[in-house]
Amino acid sequence: MTEKVAIISVDGHVKPPRGSVRDYLDPGFRDRFDESLRAAEGTPDGFVHPALGEAAQWDASQRLSDMETQGVVAEVLFSNGKPFEDARADHAADADMVRASDMAYNRWLLDFCSVEPRRLLGLAAVAFDDIDQAVADIGWAKDQGFAGIEMPPLHPGGRYFFDPELDPIWAACAEAGLPLCQHGGTGAPEYAPRSFASFMVLATEHWFFSGRSLWQLILGGVFERFPDLRLALIETEQWWIGPIMDLLDGRETQGDDWSDFAEMLGRLKPYKRLPSEYWATNCYAGLSPFNPDQMRLDQPPGTGFTIEPDRAMVGVDYPHPETVFPGLLRAVKRFAEHPNVDEADVRKALYGNAAGLFDVDLTDLTPVIDRIGFDLDDVPEPPPSEGQASSLFDVVSTVIDNG
Repeated sequence: MTEKVAIISVDGHVKPPRGSVRDYLDPGFRDRFDESLRAAEGTPDGFVHPALGEAAQWDASQRLSDMETQGVVAEVLFSNGKPFEDARADHAADADMVRASDMAYNRWLLDFCSVEPRRLLGLAAVAFDDIDQAVADIGWAKDQGFAGIEMPPLHPGGRYFFDPELDPIWAACAEAGLPLCQHGGTGAPEYAPRSFASFMVLATEHWFFSGRSLWQLILGGVFERFPDLRLALIETEQWWIGPIMDLLDGRETQGDDWSDFAEMLGRLKPYKRLPSEYWATNCYAGLSPFNPDQMRLDQPPGTGFTIEPDRAMVGVDYPHPETVFPGLLRAVKRFAEHPNVDEADVRKALYGNAAGLFDVDLTDLTPVIDRIGFDLDDVPEPPPSEGQASSLFDVVSTVIDNG
């Protein structure tokens, strides 16, 4: 092969040092922030693998250097914490405070990404409480060069994503060409106190709370009304997507078995295609921490829904405790050598899908790709002692140790 390959990771996490975000806050919220800062004294600043250190969340040079060892040329960035984090966890959190928190983070993120805007791809935090304000913030995010919109939590008492009142938001995202990015665990309950049991319950359930956005947008007809809208489900796990699509498609094909109820539903139904067809045109899966087994490449054809390579993307989940860094290339090597995928499939999943979704100019990045990229028939492999993501029990220990 002559054309080198590089990777776009769709799952990175960043935040400012806890105190420095004050300067990015609207002045009216700074006294309240000072109170929260004093309450947080002595606690860890962010959720980070101990070997990487807290600075991995805000040191762009460290991040770029670490990612280059993995052949990662660009990275899509989620928040790893915003101001007033404890208060934001309250389902009745003040909407003005939430937006102030989001905008402070967004302003900081713009500065962070300005270090290398071609490669550091920020997702804007936008709340959906005030629809007109959300539309304005999406337009602002587009003008500022954000790569997408970080999907807000779906809390009890808020508008469900199938509510037609949210249509102006979907229209704004589609018009701006900014994909919605739903990260795993968003909207999950705040189980307290932190313990082995609470974390393991969250690890078992988190896919459901973040996955709700998928079926709500499909069944609410959002993709039917806004065919250019895109949704990326990132680190939401993947095992449930196929069964959910099979379940929803199966209900669509039951036909007369639903009798009069089915006839009524047909008249009220806001979508025209099979649910799986909307997945194939509007949705992507960010497989993170990346493992090719998540794609079920060995599943026999015709035995159920699978995530095809043209809908899959790679996530490193840096710098979280469960990150696949520094062994991403070991997983990539297994993927590239799998007999059920060809070179075009591999290239789509490693970088092509993400480049298209997040509008990455690969031509502009050619010098970087030539420097850090690799050949698919000779994928570098880290030493045997490196490259394993932390076990779930290691992650649990980190969470509990961090209080």
